[in-house]
Amino acid sequence: MDLKFKGKTVIVTAGAKGVGSGISEVFAEEGANVIVDYRSDPEYCEKFIQGLREKYHAQVYGVQADVSKPDDVIRIFDVAEEKFGRLDVLINNAGGALTTMIWDISLEEWKDCLDNNVTGMFMMCKEFARRMIAKEQKGYIVNVLSKASLTTTTKGRSCYVTNKAAEMGLTKQLAVDLIDKGIIVNGIMPGSVWNSIYAKMSDEEIQARIKRCPTGRLGTPYEFGKMVAFLASEQNQLSVGAPVDYTGGMMLGF
Repeated sequence: MDLKFKGKTVIVTAGAKGVGSGISEVFAEEGANVIVDYRSDPEYCEKFIQGLREKYHAQVYGVQADVSKPDDVIRIFDVAEEKFGRLDVLINNAGGALTTMIWDISLEEWKDCLDNNVTGMFMMCKEFARRMIAKEQKGYIVNVLSKASLTTTTKGRSCYVTNKAAEMGLTKQLAVDLIDKGIIVNGIMPGSVWNSIYAKMSDEEIQARIKRCPTGRLGTPYEFGKMVAFLASEQNQLSVGAPVDYTGGMMLGF
């Protein structure tokens, strides 16, 4: 299936690690021009980006930016337009988790968590929509959510679950607000996808995670990226405002 990304510009926030790395790789493989946002560890991230260039002969550029900061958000889009002259797709993957019981969370920590997740997604979507509407151009937004957007998760994640539920609401309402502007918005919920956190776990801890997965295995960032790319492609015309379950069956309650 040709997803027709050649010549199109895709922005991936937190696009050099975890599920973001798989998303960036798939778009590079599909021939898109990719802007990879990252907040920290520039040496690692730029090495990853160079690897994509060499492997896929793709136009991939990194931008070190924090999506919770308005000036950084604008700079991400400015770089994308300066490098490639157009915008087509926004993938909101950036975010973070706060694992603290609610009675120990300070107001500052709570606000910081909201900024890194909901506010960052809001500002990225706003800037993308503003620029696309001004040019009367069609486009796609895919927001990376969580199964916690619909339910609960492990103890000590009250702030995380609040954020993810808010991101779900934002995704659905943006789908309503932007569809007549030619911008299709969807969300996707990953399950247990391999990342650097698993590399620090014992075999016993990893197996405990796998037992929660009906598929009997962890997902990979690359295969997660495949579904994200489809949702952001011209092949997708009927999925609008959907919280796509890509958890490997974890929502089934096994």
